[in-house]
Amino acid sequence: MATIDFSTTEAFVTEPDTTLDNANSTAQSDDTPFTTWEILLQVLYGLIGSLGILGNGLVCFVFIAKRKSFGSITNLLILNQSLIDLGDSILFLAIRFGYVAPFNDVTVWGEVVCRLWISEYFMWALFIASTVNLVFVSLERYLAICHPVKHRNIFTKRIAKFGMALVWIIGLTYQAYWPFIQFYAEGECYPLWPSVILQRIMGVVLFLCEFLIPLIIMTFSYIRIIMVLRGRGNGKISNTFQQAKKNVTTTLCLVFMSYVICWTPTEFTFLLFNLGREYDFTSTTHKVVTVMVLCNMCVNPFIYAFKYDHFKKHAKRMFCRCCRSNKVETENSIATVDVNAISSHPQ
Repeated sequence: MATIDFSTTEAFVTEPDTTLDNANSTAQSDDTPFTTWEILLQVLYGLIGSLGILGNGLVCFVFIAKRKSFGSITNLLILNQSLIDLGDSILFLAIRFGYVAPFNDVTVWGEVVCRLWISEYFMWALFIASTVNLVFVSLERYLAICHPVKHRNIFTKRIAKFGMALVWIIGLTYQAYWPFIQFYAEGECYPLWPSVILQRIMGVVLFLCEFLIPLIIMTFSYIRIIMVLRGRGNGKISNTFQQAKKNVTTTLCLVFMSYVICWTPTEFTFLLFNLGREYDFTSTTHKVVTVMVLCNMCVNPFIYAFKYDHFKKHAKRMFCRCCRSNKVETENSIATVDVNAISSHPQ
C-alpha cells in the first residue's frame, strides 16, 4: 500500500501494511540506495516467504500422498490450513518481489491493479481465511474431546469439506470492502476512508471480527479441552487412541498460541491507530510487528514437524523411502557400469 501523508489528506488507513510499500515500489530508485536495515528486511521477507512455500508445500504433499492415513476430519482441516498458508506465502513473494508495469493514466487496468493487487486484497483475504479455519479447527477439537457424541453427529466428512470451502469464501467475502476504499490517481494507489468517524467505527468492528471474537472462541475451546484431557488423565485412560487424540490436540494448541503471539501486537497497534493514535508506518516497531505477522505463514510446518507424531512418522517414512530408492538406483547404475566395463575389457 502507498504511504500517505495523514496530516494533509483525509486518507485513513485501517489495515496493517505487511509489505511496507506497494507493488510498484518493490525496488528503490537508482538514486536511493538500500540501507542495511532495508537489505535485512528484504532478506527476511524472502526467507519467510520461501520457508512458507517449502514448509506448507511439504505438509500438503505428505497429507495428499498419504491421504488414506490423513483422512480424518482434523487432518482435512490441517491440510486446509496449510493450503491457505501456502497460497499466502506465494502471494506475499509475488507482491513483495514481483513487478507491476507503471501506469500513469487513469485506466480500467490501473483501477483493477490498484484495487485487487497493490491493495493486497487477496493476501489479506487469505489471512482472514486462515483465522476462520483456526476457529473451525478449535470447534472441531472441542466437540471431539468434550462432546464426542455430538461430534459424530455433526462433524461428518461432508460437513468438514463444506466447511473447508466455506472458509475460503468467508475470507474473500469479508475482505471485499477493502478494494472499494482504494483510490487510484496519478499513478498512486492508496486507501481512503470517507470520514474519521467511519474509520474508527470500522476499526473497532474489524478488531472484534478479525481478532477478539475468534480469540475468545479459540481460548474457550482449548481451555475446556485441556480441562477434559486432564480429567481423563487422572482417570488413567491412556490407550493409543486417546494418546493420538491428545497429541493432535496439543499440536493444534501450539498452532493457536503461535497465532496469538504473531497477531496480537499488530491487531492492538492498528486498533489504537484507527481510534486516532499517531502511528509511524516507517518505524522499527511497525517493521517488527509486520515480520511477526508474516512469520505466522511459515511457523505451523515446524510445529507439525516437532510435535505432531502422526505427521512426523509418515514424513520420515517418505523421506527414508526416497533416500533408499535413490541409493538403490545409484548402486544399480554403478553395477551396470562395472559390468559394461568388464564385458568390454579385452581378454
